[in-house]
Formats: sequence, C-alpha cells, structure tokens
Amino acid sequence: MSTSTHRIAVIGGGVAAHTLVKAYATASDAASDASDASDTTIDIFTTEPHAPYRRPEVNKGILLKGKTPADVALPAAPLETPGVTLHLSTPVTHIDTDARTLTAGGTTYQWDQLVIATGAGPRLLDPAETPWQAGRDVHYIRTPEHSTALRARLDELDAEDTVVVVGGGVLGLEAASAATTIGDAPVHVLEMADEVCSRMLPPAASQWLRERHAENRVSVTCGLDAAALAAEIDRLDPAVVVVSVGAVRDTMLAEDAGIAVGSGPGGGIIVDPAGRTSAPNVWAVGDCVEVHGVVDGVEVTVRPEDEGSARALGTIVGRQLGAGNDSGDAAGSYLEEQRRGWTNQYGLMLNTLGEAGLVEGRREQVELSSPEELVVYTVAPAADGSGDVVVGVTTVGRSPEVRAAKGAVGTVLTA
Repeated sequence: MSTSTHRIAVIGGGVAAHTLVKAYATASDAASDASDASDTTIDIFTTEPHAPYRRPEVNKGILLKGKTPADVALPAAPLETPGVTLHLSTPVTHIDTDARTLTAGGTTYQWDQLVIATGAGPRLLDPAETPWQAGRDVHYIRTPEHSTALRARLDELDAEDTVVVVGGGVLGLEAASAATTIGDAPVHVLEMADEVCSRMLPPAASQWLRERHAENRVSVTCGLDAAALAAEIDRLDPAVVVVSVGAVRDTMLAEDAGIAVGSGPGGGIIVDPAGRTSAPNVWAVGDCVEVHGVVDGVEVTVRPEDEGSARALGTIVGRQLGAGNDSGDAAGSYLEEQRRGWTNQYGLMLNTLGEAGLVEGRREQVELSSPEELVVYTVAPAADGSGDVVVGVTTVGRSPEVRAAKGAVGTVLTA
C-alpha cells in the first residue's frame, strides 16, 4: 500500500461518506501491502447529531412510518474500524487547500486527502416573493427533525382541514402520500411544470402516479405560474403547507476554498467521473457534486441527486484512497454506473433504471400499465441506426414480466 495517504478527512456524514469509508476498508484490506493500514486515520465531520442514516428514509420511514434516525441508521461497523472517528454536531467552517487543513469546532485538523460530502439542502422560497407564506404553517423536509415535526402536525388535522404540497417531484408526492396516510385532511399538490416528476419519469409513469394519488384523496394541479399558484393557495386556505421545490447543493465550503463549482441553479462541486475536484488531493461525492465527463465522444454534465449515485461515487473514491491510488486509473467511472431510483407510495414501489426521463430525441414505449403494475421503456435511436435502444426503464410490481423488463436497458428494439 502507498504510504502517502495517512490522514483522510471527510466533510459530511451521509450515505456517500458512509459508503466511502466502507469501500476504503475493503480496498485497503485487499491491497498487496497492507502493513501500514493501521496508520491511516479517517475523521468524519457532520453537522448532524445523528450517525449516518439512509436519507430517503426521512420521507419514507420517519415521516410516513414514524421511525427514528436510529431505526434507519446505516450499519455501524465501518465507523467502528480502528482509526475512524465520527465527529457529530461538528460543522466545518473553513478549508485551506494549500496548507491541507480544515477548521471544525474551533480546532484545526491536518489532512492528506480531503473528501467533501456536504450533500444538499431544500430550496427555500423567498417570503418576499411568496407572500402567501405569511401567517401560514409552512414546512420543508430534509432532516429527521423536519419529518418528525411535520408528522406530529399532520396527525393533528381532521377532515375539515386542508394540506397543500407545493412541488410535484418525487419528494413532494411522497409527502402527499404520507399526509393522506397519516391524517384525514384532503391533500392538494400544486406543480408549476406541466406534469409531476417530469425530469425523472416518462409521461406515462407520471400519469400513473397522478392516478394513484387521485384514488387516495389527493388532487394534483399542474401548469401553474407563480400568480396562479398563490391564488390557489389563498383559495384553499390550508392548515399546513409542505414545500418541496428541489434542492440546493451545499458548495459553500468548496467555493470559499477556490474549488471549481458549476454555474447556474443546481450547480455542484465539479468532479471528474472518478470524483476528483479541481484541487489536488480533494475529492467530492454525493448530492453536492456535478460530474463532468465524456460519453460516446460527447461531453456531458450529470447532477446526481439519489442514494444510488451517492453510493456509486462514494465507492469509487473509497476504492482509490484505500488502494493508495489517487490517479483515478482503474477505479471505475461514475458515468459507467447504471443510475437507479425508487419511490414507495401507497405501498407500491416505483423503480427507475438508467435514463428514464424524456429529453429531446427520446420517446416512451408503454409495455404494461395497470393500477398495480407498470412497465415503460425510455428509448432513443441506436448509434448504428439499427433501431431504438432502451436507455431507461420505469417499473412497478413484481410479476415475471416486470422483473424481466428491468434487464432491458441496453436492448435494441428492432422495427
């Protein structure tokens, strides 16, 4: 094993950080010369008071089922490895890439390799631009504390009350599903786009979700501009408003340290497919990143925001650090990983594999659709002109047909 990496610092205590530490341990154990492995220290700094937990469970477990962070915690074993220290409730306030130091809790720590895994936070609406917030009980969902507070509030409501969810993405629809499951109040989802989950899903899958919500006392209104949305909220006069309008990647520390960050809304810490940032010996993983690379000769930018992506890039970086390899060679490429997503609503699990959303040049092909099952292929022209290739699959259900469809990504559909 290389002896150049002894002090690893990880900023962030989510899924990506946890996966990285686990992958590091596996790779270092497998290295040909592991005699110095015990000299390595890994310090993990997190602003949260909880050990790493599965962030999708903030909606799916804590809000919907009343679980606690301990109930949805990730396995403790990687964090109990000798040399690993988890610093809870310890925000990092400064990074110095030249001196290779960071400041946390008033203490300066040296590092040889730094991994930024700061994640993302909810996009907050400006009260000055959304006067309908004034005097209303407005909730955002990102942490266990958010979900616990919202669950308690929803449980207080009765059929005479109303809940409004602003935002028809996956998290917004999960919040709507939870609200109608927990309480008796009718729920209204208000979305500015023309369809729910339009970035993640093909239209047929979005429509399928809308139908399931309609069956469960949830109305969905799409295509609203800001004025129409405000008017609808005033008309409904909700007891509770849940806002779920996207996430903002936490890039502040990286920006302050001079590390390259993407421009525009949703921009993240720029990394290559191996997780390297613009600064030597600094990596980034999880929801805080945007990945720049080349696929089939075309430059691409991917802004991941799902647990599978956090695990994939965390594994790639952990393997490199564990093997003492900071070149990125033979470590794998995030852009070669098949993306996966899922959401559980009303007891039905919707899964996506590959590139399920529609963009220019893609179309959807519905293979199966019923209230309990769904198979939709997202297809694009094959590079060799032989037909359409399946680039994404959206499924619901567990029948043999549904399970078989999950293996269709990459299949060429000939005319």
